[in-house]
Amino acid sequence: MLFRILRESFLRRKRRKLIAVTAITLGAGIATGLLSVAVNIGDKINRELKRYGANLILLPQEDTLPLEIAGVDYSPLLANGYLDEADLPKIKETFWRHNIVGFAPELQTRATLIMPNSFGEIVTLIGAWFDKALPLQEQPDFRTGLHHVASYWKVRGNWARDDSQREAMIGAEIARRLQVRVGDSLVIEISGQRETFLVRGIVTTGGAEEQQIFAPLAAVQQLLNLPGKIKKVLVSALTNPEDDFARKPIEQMSREEYDRWYCTPYVGSIALQLREALPGSEARVVRQVAEGEGALLRKISLLMFLIALAIFCTSILGVTSTMTTTVLERRKEVGIFRALGAESHQISSVFLGEALVMGVLGGVLGAGLGYLIAQLISWQVFGERLAYNPLLLPIAIVIALLIATLGSLLPLRKAFSFDPIVTLHSA
Repeated sequence: MLFRILRESFLRRKRRKLIAVTAITLGAGIATGLLSVAVNIGDKINRELKRYGANLILLPQEDTLPLEIAGVDYSPLLANGYLDEADLPKIKETFWRHNIVGFAPELQTRATLIMPNSFGEIVTLIGAWFDKALPLQEQPDFRTGLHHVASYWKVRGNWARDDSQREAMIGAEIARRLQVRVGDSLVIEISGQRETFLVRGIVTTGGAEEQQIFAPLAAVQQLLNLPGKIKKVLVSALTNPEDDFARKPIEQMSREEYDRWYCTPYVGSIALQLREALPGSEARVVRQVAEGEGALLRKISLLMFLIALAIFCTSILGVTSTMTTTVLERRKEVGIFRALGAESHQISSVFLGEALVMGVLGGVLGAGLGYLIAQLISWQVFGERLAYNPLLLPIAIVIALLIATLGSLLPLRKAFSFDPIVTLHSA
């Protein structure tokens, strides 16, 4: 009997049902699409943010030891430690190796610029990897360097090549001051030893890099007679936003808490694993970058949740409006049910049955719409497609059923308030 009533209701009131299903589909689709993006947005935004610099720096331990005598800081006098370039592949052997987007070793020194209009200017020369091929067991085609860690740099010309000993990149401020252009030659002197570099690119960053010169790491190691040595490593890692638990001192954690912290990609836990992987190193967290990433992720996730909630509530109002109109149109039918002795739950089963059917239909359609919305957002914002999530369909159906059910509660109360005598008499 219930099935027959539902069938007749859908056949006779197609327009009303279509409006309700449309509202449910839009609500479930938009909410599901935004939630799908929100679930996947963390890694994507993290990868985008990694273009703007490293969030971890590896330094020699002796360079980080504090030394203060009579209130005077003598730490810079101890800054003569080095890390071994041969240990760098160990960075990709840690527990969170897949979260390491890239790293760039650097060897920094002061050098004299020998040019007609430089007047023996002292500049900072940095040896670094630019786009270094580093075949790994799990990633045979892995490449890393400044081109990956600091891809936000604006380079006029080309990046220097790692396999060239005589190519360099120069900061935009030095290039402007000395009128250096791409293709010019630079003569650099270190401890009486001169070397000529070809300018491959001019770097614009808006930071200190515009006052520096960058050359292949091997070339600077040779000039300093420090084969295989590096001064620091810039590391870019995908991390979870830090919460109160992540900031808790390790010594105050229980064994279970420590295991949970260690096995979560917090920037602090990744820093600890890097220290363990590279002997004699100390990992420093770039707090400004790490905290900025976490704050941005939280704000974007909250914004998407609020938008989804607003769409959810709007869809409920749409269903409520449609169902209220339907109940008013069917008040004679409700009056007959009541006159025949139908209980409230029997009457509600008719309307809730309709809501259930519309919810399932709207959920299936909403899952497809949500998938398209998620793909559109991901493509427009990140330039890549989202992988299909099999949970999308059940989530959309659950959201649609909630919209249909909550949207039917107020009309049901209206239906229960009808007096069968008055209703039938007025009909």
